[in-house]
Amino acid sequence: MENTKNKETEPTFLKIIYFDESAAQDYLDITNGGRLDWSKEDNRKRAAEILTEIEAQAKGGFNILNFIKGSMSGNIDAKASGEISKLFDSTIKNTLLTDYIKEAYKDSRVKKFTKTGVYAPENSISLYKMYSSYLTVVPKEQMPIDMEKLNEALLGERGYYGMLLKSEDRPSSVLRFNISAFKNNYNLADLSKMELVYYGIKVGTCKPTELTIEKEFDFQKKHVEVTAESIVDGSNQSQTEDLSVYDVVLAGVEA
Repeated sequence: MENTKNKETEPTFLKIIYFDESAAQDYLDITNGGRLDWSKEDNRKRAAEILTEIEAQAKGGFNILNFIKGSMSGNIDAKASGEISKLFDSTIKNTLLTDYIKEAYKDSRVKKFTKTGVYAPENSISLYKMYSSYLTVVPKEQMPIDMEKLNEALLGERGYYGMLLKSEDRPSSVLRFNISAFKNNYNLADLSKMELVYYGIKVGTCKPTELTIEKEFDFQKKHVEVTAESIVDGSNQSQTEDLSVYDVVLAGVEA
């Protein structure tokens, strides 16, 4: 279900489950016509706010200018430098998140799925991924196959996994997740237990049958066999209709 209501202010998220920072940064770069120009007045004010926040988080009367001067002259303690670097990193990432929400919320090109759940398609790579970690618990000598090698063969360097929406009686959308973008130790299996808000970008289409392990690497276009039974029960239509594929950038609990 798409969120078409347009408010003046962006929504507030109580918890972030998933955030693809690289995709969000690319989106903001494109939206802004490139990386931010810090010579502009608005951006200088934003930079000052970020630095003020870092100074506030650091204890002991920390001054950003003194820190920069000390770093250039090599007079900063390594431990203190590491702690400040972490503050920089976390503050910039938080800024990226809030900037993305602000821009994406008002952008009609970004698809919003509100308060819905997802599940792994039957007999899919995503479903296998969710169960694979449990299978490795069984001692190797009790398994008829080497699970580590099987996981490497099926999953390999794979980065994205597709899920279907629970809110759709007849699936029409596939949400794809970057496995490295989950936050706070969440994983793919956790999504099926949650009702979240998803922000995604449409990247293409696929057939429902293409989500199965058997068809995962089948790139040839094949004619669909039409039978009397499939025409009567409509199964042929449901298996040949294209599903819209969205790469998810943000998922979380909205206030």
